[in-house]
Amino acid sequence: THPGIRIDTCSSSGSAAPSIVSVLPASSASLDTYLFFSSNNIIESPTAGFQIVSPCTGTAPAFVNTNPLISGGTFTETSTSPIDPRACGPAAYSNVDPVPNGDVFFSATTYKGAFGSVNWLDGWSFFNLPNRPGFVSSTSTCPSAADPGDSDDPVALCGTLSADRRLYRGALYVLTCQTFVPSGITLAIQAGVTIYASPLAADGSGAPALIIEKGGRVLALGTSISPITFTAFNPTVSSSSSVSTDSTSADTVLETRGKWGGLILLGNAPTNVATTTEIEGITGRTYGGTNPTDSSGTLQYVRVWHGGAIVGANNEINGITFGGVGSGTIVDHCEVAFNLDDGFEFFGGTVNVKYLSVLFVGDDGFDTDQGYIGKGQFLFVIEGLTGDHSMEIDSGVGSNQDVTPRSHPAFYSFTLIGGGTGTGARTGELIHVNDGTGGKFGNGILAFPNLHGLLFEDCGSMSYTQTLPAASVSISNPGYFYFSANNIIDTTQPFLQFALQAGGSGVAACTVADTWTAVSGPPGFVAVATTDLAEGSATFNPLPSATGAACTGTKDAPPNGDAFFSSVTCKGAFASSTDNWLAGYSWLACSGNMAGRTCTALPASPFATLAPTTVMLGGTLSASTNLVSSTSYLMATQVFVPSGVTLTIAPGTSIFSIPTNSSVAPALVVLKGGMLMATGSATMPITFTSVLAE
Repeated sequence: THPGIRIDTCSSSGSAAPSIVSVLPASSASLDTYLFFSSNNIIESPTAGFQIVSPCTGTAPAFVNTNPLISGGTFTETSTSPIDPRACGPAAYSNVDPVPNGDVFFSATTYKGAFGSVNWLDGWSFFNLPNRPGFVSSTSTCPSAADPGDSDDPVALCGTLSADRRLYRGALYVLTCQTFVPSGITLAIQAGVTIYASPLAADGSGAPALIIEKGGRVLALGTSISPITFTAFNPTVSSSSSVSTDSTSADTVLETRGKWGGLILLGNAPTNVATTTEIEGITGRTYGGTNPTDSSGTLQYVRVWHGGAIVGANNEINGITFGGVGSGTIVDHCEVAFNLDDGFEFFGGTVNVKYLSVLFVGDDGFDTDQGYIGKGQFLFVIEGLTGDHSMEIDSGVGSNQDVTPRSHPAFYSFTLIGGGTGTGARTGELIHVNDGTGGKFGNGILAFPNLHGLLFEDCGSMSYTQTLPAASVSISNPGYFYFSANNIIDTTQPFLQFALQAGGSGVAACTVADTWTAVSGPPGFVAVATTDLAEGSATFNPLPSATGAACTGTKDAPPNGDAFFSSVTCKGAFASSTDNWLAGYSWLACSGNMAGRTCTALPASPFATLAPTTVMLGGTLSASTNLVSSTSYLMATQVFVPSGVTLTIAPGTSIFSIPTNSSVAPALVVLKGGMLMATGSATMPITFTSVLAE
């Protein structure tokens, strides 16, 4: 919103103002008669590069308005992720100004800005001090010609990265298969990047997904006005791949789910399962270790939409999965929307999170399991018509509810909005407490469950209390479950706030929870419907009213004085009646389904609209094949029709090529002895084209 350069004081004491020039005067010119600004200088400005304020006059000089492609960290004195001040854009290395008038003070360079390929700050700067972020290694190189940054050419992401990689705003990235960031490798993603996932993997592997392996790092550094987005080719088009075969979930009646995989982070923090355990949905990738402060990088302002593809019976990928992820990982302002499985799932680990939202997923909003001991604040869930629970809080493995470390999530300031009691609403309770989990829950709002607020099942041998234990209670294996009486549970009847699962294992241990109390009645939302929340509306507003129970009732202080938690003036996911942190980037805001939004539109899809059924083509056909018009075909590799094989293509059929990270372009090749029968018509032609929209 501000210019790159502001000129507002031009002269004093009646002296003449200097001339603003873009051509450097000769060395003989008087130094006090001009202000030279090279037209080769770069100012990345969405508004104005220069602002000349009265009484100053003159014409603003020319400049290069482009993205210099600086990525690798957020530049603040409190940064916690490694930064990289070097430019990678081609504009930083072309039309470089020579030394002015041959002045020997200045060294000649081949680049604009303070840095070339070497970061001369590294090793002695403030950022190198203990507990500071440090710098991205100077061995991390700029993108190659195959990854042009601001080019219009699509860039495919597929396979295992062999070196550090950066993704830049302005490029078109396509996740064509499962992409792995292995140990020792960092993937940096600049604010504003959108990554589109193919509905099928180009290499025939599982659903396209981004997996950060143990020892790998992701630096996804979005902002409220330039979030990082992972989404599908055709997010609003129904497809066969979004239809669930899992008996616990069903296809959405709104935008489709399960159209690609998801985002998976794997770390070395403790869990209560073996470190050889493979993460759900991915083959051969393990998680967990012995380092509770392990870092898998940073996720800030990251949106993961329309994922959760089915990879097996009752096995879908979560929106964002944390497997053994440590507390050194930074996670805030992230959203999962329209995922077929859970929104955020935590398999053990110690990662702490803030400002997370989950919209209309097919299973649980938040799922904690396998010894997760972490903290969360400002958590928001809308369940919609289908799904399971807002929170599934688990710990044990199999029949062992007391395995250690015991899960102990500390979740404060959360708003959970169920599907209500209307026709077709999902039937699960808002919070399902299971498998002997511990935890701390305060300043929460549970609204519009179909029946119960909390349901306890398989409790294990631990204590259940509404009196917060002292900080001296061991956090390494905290054997208690605390639920504040200040939490609001808005059920149709107060006696429905808490319940025990009939036939649950060990429910006698948590019988006391069936007598707990919570604040009953409406929390005082500004504008939220009471039944079947589907997709919101232009007036939907989940903020608490300043005069409602959420803001006027007793609030919980940060538990045990923990500095991670911010003090609040209202209960629920929003710290105050005006703190709408979703307004700039949430699907609700960008789709026009939230009051007070500052985001104006969803990302436009640059891809052709595919048919409900999509098939990937590649390699050599082993038998004669028929392609039909009711199916869209994707071609990521060369397709060969060998001798003795016939490929028949029906009228009206479309075959789309998708980007590839190979030097071999997708093509259909009919070999000697093979046959192609492609008989279209004037009204139903056969089309070979790019999956990118015309």
